[in-house]
Amino acid sequence: MSSQPSTKKLIQIALFLVIGAIAPLLDTTMTNVALDTIMQSLRVSVNAVQWVTTSYVLALGIAVPVAGWATNWFDGKTLYLSALVVFLLGSVVSSWATTLPLLVVGRVIQGAAAGIVVPLITTLIVQVAGSQGLGKLMAIVGMPAVLIPILGPTVGGYLIEAGNWHWIFLINIPLVLVSLLLLSWKMPHFPAPKRGKHLDLPSLGLLAGLFTAAIIGITRFSTGAGITSTRVLVPLSIAVVLLLGYIGYATWQPQRALVSLKLFQAPTFDAAVVILMLSGIAVNGAMFLLPLYLQNSRGLSVIWSGTYLIAQGVGLLVSRSQIGKLTDQIGARWVVLGAIVIAIAGTLPFVFFTAHTNTGWILLALFIRGIGQGGLTIPVMADSYTGVPQPLIAEATTATRMLQNIGGALGTAVLATIIQHELPHVGETAAYQTAFLWSVGFIAITAIPAWFLSHRSAK
Repeated sequence: MSSQPSTKKLIQIALFLVIGAIAPLLDTTMTNVALDTIMQSLRVSVNAVQWVTTSYVLALGIAVPVAGWATNWFDGKTLYLSALVVFLLGSVVSSWATTLPLLVVGRVIQGAAAGIVVPLITTLIVQVAGSQGLGKLMAIVGMPAVLIPILGPTVGGYLIEAGNWHWIFLINIPLVLVSLLLLSWKMPHFPAPKRGKHLDLPSLGLLAGLFTAAIIGITRFSTGAGITSTRVLVPLSIAVVLLLGYIGYATWQPQRALVSLKLFQAPTFDAAVVILMLSGIAVNGAMFLLPLYLQNSRGLSVIWSGTYLIAQGVGLLVSRSQIGKLTDQIGARWVVLGAIVIAIAGTLPFVFFTAHTNTGWILLALFIRGIGQGGLTIPVMADSYTGVPQPLIAEATTATRMLQNIGGALGTAVLATIIQHELPHVGETAAYQTAFLWSVGFIAITAIPAWFLSHRSAK
């Protein structure tokens, strides 16, 4: 864009970008509430159905570095619209699916497209606005980015109740078509700067292979003879080999590797990425777990399970307004440690809840969980840039987003595996209680890396 646009024009651009992302943002949580229905419809296990979520998150995580590269070399508008078309294709495939493999293929296509669309919102706004009113613009973008996934389970519940689970994908088709028409007409072009790293296929291949092999190893744990089973050990061994391979490649070709090893020389970055991985397991894993728990253990309908989860979203909104201010005042360490305590307080009750526990206690626990969730992500993302050299900022963004998404995929796989292991031995309610206990454990462990985040003494 040739000249600095007015604030009104910038807000208009921000809103257009958010409109385009409504369908991908809804999809991040809307599908969770349909998992039980899909499981029964396609006659698959909990462990198998978790691939509907895991494949989406995994594809999204792998696509993030591609988005970082593509933004530097392609016009932003063309890239954004192309990714929406791909998301539309994934939605069509998912809506037609009558088998789990075909549904997973559709989810992979959707996830890869969402991995381009969602990071582009922030990148393009920063590119066009510079530092002009960025706080207000981020508030415009940030609020729908929080609200839309919160509404996902409720919207999904109503669609399933009115039709069937195919409608959670069919609804994307008109949403994306309207977005494409509006954005083609009104959205400005974002010329590519034509600088930065080229897409390094060896890096992408090693990272994609590493994370995919790790997820396959974990999910096979539920059907294998145990951790020593060949079906489990082979993919996990491949993941370790690929990790060592990437470290070797990034050492040999530091100018080409997608994620520089220099990033890990900053202690706060190391702490932040470990927390993002662990909180991804605890937070995203529990988002997979909660709708299944509410429907199977509590006997709620899809609509009511989605409605219950609004309490968690309200907690997240309440904390979001204060977390940033607190982090600026006292640093990320104390905010995250406090959030860990709150998140445990909101998750631990689920270890003891039964099918007859009063609804008020469940809603209160979900609200408290939401407050803790906000404190586990916002300050950590901000602190991940502390001490990172300026030329590596873009790569830090790629690494943190990718690891957060991979943590989410791992969380879904781990908790699904635990439920699958426990169900035959202890029954439904106890199996979910065990999975929530593991979730609490993952949250508690984050206190160790949290101690290495930045902190400020009271003045």
